[in-house]
Amino acid sequence: MQKSTVRQNSYLLLLVVFGLFIASELLGFLSGFLGALTLYFFLRKPQAYLDKRYKLGNQKSTIFLLITSFLLIVVPAGLIIGEVTARLADVVSHSEQVLQSINLFITEQEQRFGFEILTAENLKQASSFLTAAATSMVGVIANSFATVAVMYFVLYFMLLNRRAMEAWFFTYLPLEDNHIALIGKELNSLVISNAAGIPATAFVQAILAVICYAFLGVDDLLFWFCATAIAAIIPLVGASLAYVPLAVLQYTSGHPTQAWVVLIFGIAVLGTVDNVVRLYIQKKWGDAHPLITIFGVIIGVNIFGFMGLIFGPILISLFILLVKIYMREFHVGGMTYTGNLDAPNAHQGKTEV
Repeated sequence: MQKSTVRQNSYLLLLVVFGLFIASELLGFLSGFLGALTLYFFLRKPQAYLDKRYKLGNQKSTIFLLITSFLLIVVPAGLIIGEVTARLADVVSHSEQVLQSINLFITEQEQRFGFEILTAENLKQASSFLTAAATSMVGVIANSFATVAVMYFVLYFMLLNRRAMEAWFFTYLPLEDNHIALIGKELNSLVISNAAGIPATAFVQAILAVICYAFLGVDDLLFWFCATAIAAIIPLVGASLAYVPLAVLQYTSGHPTQAWVVLIFGIAVLGTVDNVVRLYIQKKWGDAHPLITIFGVIIGVNIFGFMGLIFGPILISLFILLVKIYMREFHVGGMTYTGNLDAPNAHQGKTEV
């Protein structure tokens, strides 16, 4: 008996080491895998509907949904990012002129308030930071093409083998079927909450911002719409990455009133949308506590990069759910989980989670 246990543990150790080795080699494709998982939760029900309503079959419905999602999600996002990237490249090539404008603005404020804000050394550091940040952003955009390719490659096989994949989880995960279904249900709602809530909030902020910019007579509204939409996705700083530079630009261009209106509007209106509407949408769709969302984003960005905006809060929420399921599954502390634990039985062919 002891010899059998040693062999089992040794084999398990071999599997863990082998699995970690494979995972480490595939770490560069993590964003693509997470992106595929995100789109999977959005497309699994439409695929089931197409199969049932129009009898398209797995392959035809999969190809149709991949093309549709690419045209509705990837193409618009690519156009927005491309618009901002082109301007970033222009900033890199004209960084000296940009910094001279900023230096002029700061010099005026120093003379106005009577103390030094920016030294020559700080200006040099700012120049290096601006160039490095813009170049880094262009590099990230270039890598996104590989991420999209991996994402759709993985998503194709996930949708094509949807039922078999979901049945595999019911068969091999060491939990009761109702608990596996609960995890799938919660994961589905959390992914949709974050993946739809964050872009929706950013889009609302961009629309409100461009209305304000148009009223003030700001030029190049398309660029500022795109810049605000992208900036609003970034946690903590959000849309301020767009409206603060615009306010500075307006001020240095001899429009101080417009500059202050942009700044006040950004803090009062866009800040409210970012801090209130985002949390409301995510709690309503995914019923996630605001603290889970905030700390999840902070943790997720450090672990997953850009996709951490979506999967950070999911990681914390899923951990809490797994703790509850563990306490119920193994009767720890006599806890009874009060959530909906009714689930289809995998052995009866009902594997939709």
